[in-house]
Amino acid sequence: MIKYHLFLITSIILTVVVQALLKSNSVKHSGNLFEAIYDSRLYVALFLYATAMVFWYISSSKLQFTFMIPMHVLTIIFGGFIGYYFFEESFGVHKILAYILIISGVFVLIYGNN
Repeated sequence: MIKYHLFLITSIILTVVVQALLKSNSVKHSGNLFEAIYDSRLYVALFLYATAMVFWYISSSKLQFTFMIPMHVLTIIFGGFIGYYFFEESFGVHKILAYILIISGVFVLIYGNN
């Protein structure tokens, strides 16, 4: 069963990487998708997203949906760190409190019924 949890975590991490690649590509091309079509990062992102979808699909065969969805919310947390470190976005007290609430909510949803 642990391998399905690892598939899920891999899917979540890949999803965040894809979002960061798409953000980077969008900034580079000022949101112009027609220019971005010629950028290889777009195709790397699409490949990684397809890979993430495969891992999600495999993990969903054994894990409960009510477990998977709250775990996937962790993309918000990982995305916040990527935004801070790679896109120089602000990271203040409000975001830290919001992330703590999100993580707390995930734990309540996952472990609350056990």
